[in-house]
Amino acid sequence: MSPTSEASIQIYGDLRIRAFRVAWMCEELRLPWTLEETFPWTEKMYDVNPLGKVPVIKDGGFYLYESAAILNYLADKYQETAGLQLIPKVGTKERAIYDQFLMVIFTDLESCGLWTHRKFVDLALHSRNLELMRELHYIHIAETAKPARYTFDRALKILTTQLEGNNYLLGDNFSVIDIHFLIDLEWAEALNWVKGNPQEKLLRDYYDRVRQRTAYKTCWKMRSLLDLSSKSLNTFTPANQEPPIGME
Repeated sequence: MSPTSEASIQIYGDLRIRAFRVAWMCEELRLPWTLEETFPWTEKMYDVNPLGKVPVIKDGGFYLYESAAILNYLADKYQETAGLQLIPKVGTKERAIYDQFLMVIFTDLESCGLWTHRKFVDLALHSRNLELMRELHYIHIAETAKPARYTFDRALKILTTQLEGNNYLLGDNFSVIDIHFLIDLEWAEALNWVKGNPQEKLLRDYYDRVRQRTAYKTCWKMRSLLDLSSKSLNTFTPANQEPPIGME
């Protein structure tokens, strides 16, 4: 990578889960980064995040958790140095629209959709540590699967409408929000939630377009070397995912 500043970002997490989007962000900004490989709810994670979740970053002596906050922070702080415009300026209408769709992604698409399914179906049934899942109250509730899928599809319809006539969610230019959306589409693909969507072609064209980013490809190569076979780690990434177009 070609660093654009003296900063070195330390990422806590694993590329099979949410740390991937942070690594991708660092690659877009050409920031040097290191990965402290760890999983959620470990002693190491509770030391840096009271929720015990990943990812967390350390930028100098500053720690930050929650992936939406992390990517916003990195873009706001480093995009000018990198000569990029990956997030709109604070206080503008463009930033308000960015925040609007970010909330749709993180509340409806993820939290009430994908993440609800992961907690009460995938992790509850397939986690390597079922005792911990019970402690977290991630218990199998089969009835959650249908409303989780409904909420996901409802939010996805809003986002696909936004994509119509655009290359990316905010128009013709790639932005931070496309990192979040693409990763969620991978997650949905792993659950087979994209197939049969009325806008499947539009979504797959967008999926292929965003995966052409050099920064994404760099991180994809690293992730592809990892074991993606374990169900508890793999609801974020299709196990037999094809490489980005042009890569073997």
